Amino acid sequence: MKKKILSILAVMLMTLTANAQHDYVDLGLPSGTLWATCNVGANSPEEYGDYFAWGETSEKDYYDYGTYEYCNGTFTSFTKYCTSSEYGNNGFTDGKTVLEPADDAATVNMGDSWCTPSLKQLQELIGKCSRKWTQMNGVEGILLTGPNGNQIFLPAAGYRWEGELNTAGFYGSYRSNSICQGADQVSYYIWFDSNNNCNWEYLGGRRAEGNSVRAVRVPEKEVYTEFVEATGTLTYYYDNQRGSRSGVTEPYDPANASDVPRFTGYNKKVLKAVIDPSMKNAPLTSTYYMFFGGINNETFAFQVLSNMTEIGGMENLNTANVTRMDYMFEGCNSLQTVDVSSFDISNVTRMDFMFGDCYKLTTIYCDKDWSTSTAKSDYMFATCKLLVGGKGTVFDSNVIDKTYARPDGGEARPGYFSEKPSPKGDLNSDGKVDIADAVTVLNIMAAGGYEAKAELNDDQKIDIADFVTVLNIMAAQ
Repeated sequence: MKKKILSILAVMLMTLTANAQHDYVDLGLPSGTLWATCNVGANSPEEYGDYFAWGETSEKDYYDYGTYEYCNGTFTSFTKYCTSSEYGNNGFTDGKTVLEPADDAATVNMGDSWCTPSLKQLQELIGKCSRKWTQMNGVEGILLTGPNGNQIFLPAAGYRWEGELNTAGFYGSYRSNSICQGADQVSYYIWFDSNNNCNWEYLGGRRAEGNSVRAVRVPEKEVYTEFVEATGTLTYYYDNQRGSRSGVTEPYDPANASDVPRFTGYNKKVLKAVIDPSMKNAPLTSTYYMFFGGINNETFAFQVLSNMTEIGGMENLNTANVTRMDYMFEGCNSLQTVDVSSFDISNVTRMDFMFGDCYKLTTIYCDKDWSTSTAKSDYMFATCKLLVGGKGTVFDSNVIDKTYARPDGGEARPGYFSEKPSPKGDLNSDGKVDIADAVTVLNIMAAGGYEAKAELNDDQKIDIADFVTVLNIMAAQ
């Protein structure tokens, strides 16, 4: 029993140690990556720390392919992380190129909020930081200074092969979390030396070799945008993948950084915006300035998305806790249609200038009555001169607040909103065509009834042909 208790305590201690707080530095890098101040296994920046074969999580006395965990003695007999059969054991491949958490030395030794950096993060580190060969407490290495002036020190810890430590004091090599596809015997890494050389490589990065690891902190989920110039698309995401996105990325934090200008240098290149499904889980409390980049601090120009003609995925925007929607679409003067039918405005206190200066806006889809809201709504529809409600109510320059923020009821109850048309085959008006609509057709057929919306092939009757039409619509989605 005593032995069992000691074993349990040992496991608890290892868990607590692995998840202990480790210091990190924000270097002001574009990706927002946070870098550990020490190597894995070290207690101070100048300590060498532990050495790891790629995919192994603990040190050992001897490093070669005979002791490497994921092969059968040679670099042509890999048993995990192999993309080419010429390197796999008896032709083995699994297509894996990136470390799983259980094989990540940073994650296992420092806790699940840490990981070995990606190649892109290593490239950013040496590409965006200035570097200087120097000493820290008598240890040689490079001092990297980020765009914001913060620094980290990487000791020239050398590498371990077989039973020897090699090139320590004038050379350093640091692992990435990925191997080179098609050259499975090597991993990507960065290296530097006392001659002030520094680069990223894969040739020479033997997986069985013992190298240093400088961990990066796994970022928290955040709301951000990515702009891809090739497609002219601006996408909103809520995840922790901003550092791996290839386009121009910027955080969107209207609650804490509402006046920070965005879209600088590319606002006129945005042709389309998309709300990614990940945004359904975003804890937004504001959509202030969502499609308005604010004012350029240098030129004082409004950074409007003046050429954006489309916004997709609005149903993915979580507005349940949003209190501010003011200036949300300000200046989107090429936008003709916007769908806010999924919006929850129950907690909204400000809607002023929400659609301001949307000169070409003709249609706002929304089935809800916003006119009864207590939210501030001054100039909500300012200069929306082409706006027309679903039953023909035209824009009135004297009514630009929330008064007409409701479905158009014609002369008796004018409004600027239009009820969102249901797609063909959407018989239960839930905005999609699925098996429930097909069942609706069968139920109408069984009852011998007739409903105009279920008559889908213009033969003036409800029969199996209408059922097949729904199935065809579903298949084409």
